[in-house]
Order: sequence, then C-alpha cells, then structure tokens
Amino acid sequence: MGGMRRGWNVRRSVCGGIFASALAVVVAGCQEGVIPVDPAAPPPAAVGSGATGPAAPPTQATVAPARILRAGDYVLTAGEETAGFESSGGAGDENSDSSAIRAQVAACVGVPDYNPSPPSDETTGDTFTNTEESDFQAISRAKILPESQIRQNAQIVTSPGFGDCYRTALEDQLAGEDENGFTYEIVAVETPSPPRGATALVRTSMGITDEYGTYGYVFDTIYFYVGQVAVELDVTNIQDVPPPIIEQGLIDQIADKLTNQ
Repeated sequence: MGGMRRGWNVRRSVCGGIFASALAVVVAGCQEGVIPVDPAAPPPAAVGSGATGPAAPPTQATVAPARILRAGDYVLTAGEETAGFESSGGAGDENSDSSAIRAQVAACVGVPDYNPSPPSDETTGDTFTNTEESDFQAISRAKILPESQIRQNAQIVTSPGFGDCYRTALEDQLAGEDENGFTYEIVAVETPSPPRGATALVRTSMGITDEYGTYGYVFDTIYFYVGQVAVELDVTNIQDVPPPIIEQGLIDQIADKLTNQ
C-alpha cells in the first residue's frame, strides 16, 4: 500500500504541474496599442531653459534613472510563512497553449484583440510542498510589465464574468484524456472576495481521474497586480480549500514585497 501511495504521489506531482500551467490564464497581457515601457531605458535628456540666468547646478539637472525591477524579488520564498513546507526548483515554462487561453478569457470578459507583449523580466519561483501532506503545494510566478498593462490585467480578473469565462476556457483546454492518461472534471469555479493584499482569487474544484480512481482537488489562483509587477500564486490542496491562515501568510509575504517598487 505504501508503494502504491508513493507512486500516486509522484503522478499527482506531474499532474499538478500540468494543471498549474493550464491555470495560468491571465498572468500577462496588454491592451492593443499600448507601447511597453522599458524600465532600463535612460531618461529623456534635460531640456535647456534658455540663455537667460545662470546655468542650473549639475545636481539639479540630473535625473535619477528608473529603478530596474527584477521579477525574482516578488515570488514566494522560504520564510516564516512557509514553515512546514519544503522548497524545490521552480517549474518549467508555461503550457504552450496558455496564450490562447488568455486571449479566450480576455475576449469573453470584453477585451477583444488581446495581444500581450513580452515582459521585461519574468520568473517562476520554487515549488513549496507541505512536509505532512504532499498534495498541499504552492508556487508563484512574477512578471514585470508596463503599468497600463497591469491595470488592464486587474480589470480582467475583477470582471463580474471572469469566473464563468475562466471555467469555459479551462473546460476547453482540459477536455478529453491528456498524454499522461489523466482526465479532468471541473466541479465548480468560484471567485470569492479577494484576500487581504491580493487583487483577485479564483477557486477551482476539480476531480482528476487516473487508472486507480478519481481524486478531488481545490486549486486557488491568487492574482496580484501592483505598480509594474504581476504575480500569480497557485495553491493546491486535496479535497478541501487550502487552510486559510496558512494561505493568507503566503499572500501577505508577496503583498509585502510588492510595496517595494
């Protein structure tokens, strides 16, 4: 029995990674026609004030360059909030179909011609797995984007129709058996009030079936859109919602980091 349990844990981890990619539907995006701002670009040259009067001292004419933001500064990291978890390396690239899912959701909530530009920096943080229950995991992703793009992303995930649009996109993406032999049944998609410090939360309850049976999971995807930084925190738990106090601690860590821009 122990060997079968261990084997199922491995399969669960693979499955969780696949589904986490499918959940990443709106972590990046921009409104068509918005020109991204490169935070590394030098500031415009100062314009002279004319020939009259003495020249301004150099210290007054110098403009400090914009701070270069790093996506790695905003992902979940080990700390007191992750007590009881072990961390491992970050996940690989997002599912190749994720851009199509984002476009589908955006169009559904009323943002047509969705054509996101690349972020100036992005990263996936470590995977944190609960030491007592391997089904309880958390992983985060961060991207540096223009502020106009951040505002539009926030508008999408807080739209009244976001939950329904999200569910439709997931059902389309996860229809049928995948290459690993898993099938998925979405039981419910909810959009509770966002937790303290977050922009939005979407909660997906799902049954995942393999040759051994069907197992219930709850996937919380928490979105943060602040300044020029977009962060997505995915928290997975078996059967029930993630423990609220622990989940809020993870959210608080990211929210605190987002104040430093």
